Amino acid sequence: MSGIFGAFNIKGNTEDVTRSCYYGIFSLQHRGQESAGIAVNNGGSFLIHKNPGLVTDVFDEVTISALTGFSAIGHARGGSPRESGTEAIQPIIIKSRVGNIGLTCDSVVMNASAIKEELVNQGAIFQTNIDAELILSLFSRNRIKTDECEQAILETMKEIHGVYSMIFMTDNKLIGVRDPYGIRPLVLGKIGDTYFLSSENCALDAIGAEFIRDIEPGEIISISSEGVKSTFYKESPTNRQDGKVCIFEYVYIARPDSVIDGMSVFDSRYRAGKALAELHPCDVDLVIGAPDSGNAAAEGFAAGLGVPYGAGLLKNRYVGRTFIKSTQTQRELAVKMKFAALKTAIKDKRIAIVDDSLVRGTTTKHIISFLRENGAKEVHVRLASPPVKFGCFYGANASSETELPAATKSVDDIRQMIGADSLGYISLEKLKECLNTIECDVCAACFDGNFVAGRPEDTEF
Repeated sequence: MSGIFGAFNIKGNTEDVTRSCYYGIFSLQHRGQESAGIAVNNGGSFLIHKNPGLVTDVFDEVTISALTGFSAIGHARGGSPRESGTEAIQPIIIKSRVGNIGLTCDSVVMNASAIKEELVNQGAIFQTNIDAELILSLFSRNRIKTDECEQAILETMKEIHGVYSMIFMTDNKLIGVRDPYGIRPLVLGKIGDTYFLSSENCALDAIGAEFIRDIEPGEIISISSEGVKSTFYKESPTNRQDGKVCIFEYVYIARPDSVIDGMSVFDSRYRAGKALAELHPCDVDLVIGAPDSGNAAAEGFAAGLGVPYGAGLLKNRYVGRTFIKSTQTQRELAVKMKFAALKTAIKDKRIAIVDDSLVRGTTTKHIISFLRENGAKEVHVRLASPPVKFGCFYGANASSETELPAATKSVDDIRQMIGADSLGYISLEKLKECLNTIECDVCAACFDGNFVAGRPEDTEF
């Protein structure tokens, strides 16, 4: 997974466009911490700066000041063994027969290998193994044969199978695209004459932009000096209702202050916590959250039980999200550096710790051991998502069921593995009920195995 952001001033003004893009991807840092980049359109010349590291490491005042333009796209990339190395850093920009083209995307293309082989046989040359370059190659080929960028994107969408949110930057347009299933989020915002596209509305809030709406599944939204217009992959009044946004956005990925497809992320997590209290109550003295993505559910769980909610763990803010590290070794090292215990708060207490999910169990096992070492009498674990039984081909790193304890173990086996006194999961039915204001359906493939966008054609994906 990644965070993408775009800005376009319809009057051609360059003031604050790049800086807004910088703050945009900074606010989306939770979606990706491996690398960051920004490309700008400076009067027809495309300038770009990108490097490994956090947004604040990659950009300084000098760099931001040098990247002036009336349009900009930015990217914060998450870890993926499939797309590694400095060549995988986005945005990607190319010069084609029809002008400059830039692309930033949060995507997984299922049939990437077959498309790449076909293009190579036609003479295409690839410098990287990332989806963005493949998509750009398809787009530039289709653009030569079509009159409009939007039509070229439609033709490209017909050829790629997968999930994606994308932002194209051309010489005179900024174009956002959401896949026909709507699995990846994408939103539209505005300040004055500048329009924005973002993975989440929390980035719009950070820059003081007005949230306009979610981009619909299969929508191609074009921003130019003439304003905003939309084209659809499938013309249907039920595009939004038929969407299948990733349920893991609400469980873990998105920031709690975001609202995705009509559903507040914080509210969904709080409601999941209250549902957990009904499904799996326990006799405890204190409820704590696994910071930070478990905090909202922990508040709901404590409210449902009628016991105190408090702090028991401190999080090192300088350690990134362990779930999106590229390798298991990186995840284990990050976990060890990530938490500290509030000994006086947990000593001799029966503790319930609420987490968003248990994927591999690395973090949870370490936290339980840590709490016991610091005086906790009992540690009960409650999870605000169902057992993760299936590897997600759509962006989560666990691409094999062999990495997932829930794929082969019972709940009690997992309880013993992580060292908890008790363990309880919310059911998928209850979790979906918690999304009470959502405007579409969800993809819950990691829980139920129903991969709505298909599986990769490459068996070694």
